[in-house]
Amino acid sequence: MSHYFDHASQELYSKIAQAKVYITRHNPTTGALAEAVLRQFLKDHLPGAVSVEQGFIIDSEGGLSKQCDILIYDSHRYAPFYRVGGVVVVPAEAVIAIIEVKTSINRAGFHEVIRYFQSFQSLRLEVRTYLFMFNAPTLGTVSRHFHSFRHPGSYQEFDHDTFQFLPDEITGLDHSYHLQRDMVIHDRDAMGYLSYFYEDHEGTAINALERFFLSVYACVERHLSRGLPASLLVPRAAYHSSTPSRNIFAIDLFPM
Repeated sequence: MSHYFDHASQELYSKIAQAKVYITRHNPTTGALAEAVLRQFLKDHLPGAVSVEQGFIIDSEGGLSKQCDILIYDSHRYAPFYRVGGVVVVPAEAVIAIIEVKTSINRAGFHEVIRYFQSFQSLRLEVRTYLFMFNAPTLGTVSRHFHSFRHPGSYQEFDHDTFQFLPDEITGLDHSYHLQRDMVIHDRDAMGYLSYFYEDHEGTAINALERFFLSVYACVERHLSRGLPASLLVPRAAYHSSTPSRNIFAIDLFPM
């Protein structure tokens, strides 16, 4: 199955590259196209019981989120409150995952993404959150972006309270990596991000895209399997298990 994702990754790149031939000076349009390409990829590969769209989340107390590039929600059991021009407003309990998409990102943009994910804390969502970058900075640059983030007050480091609102997973297609928020055992016991990859595929777009897709698919599986016997659903990851998997230290944010 990994060879399929090699081709799928190349297809994603090709579609963005084709758009850039014609749209060279209008980055918001290029960004919208990147979101549309990834949304379509997920629509083509996720179960039909969920929908993949852009829009807003509203909770039962009237709290409204910022606009989400990609919302994955249970459209089998929940209907949107509102839909116009490809944008939906969906109930908080229907949402399975939120994905923020960037074609490229600098330090200021990365800091804005951190604030974006922190803005969801008022809605008290139980969802998986992702940052997906097509032209991603290096891991070293991502680490520096995290450590240069300015926190309110005098304490300038992430802690357990602020850490939980960072994106659960970060995927970059070039430079290619897939990170998960977790405990990091390195020079010190800390909280941060681990890099997950398949043996012999570290640093490749095939690994990053496959890891991202399987994580999103697993979120959907967990949601759909609630209340069902575990044996009724065969995990999609079972079809991708032939290659050994590894994880290594990536980004250390604060001590435990």
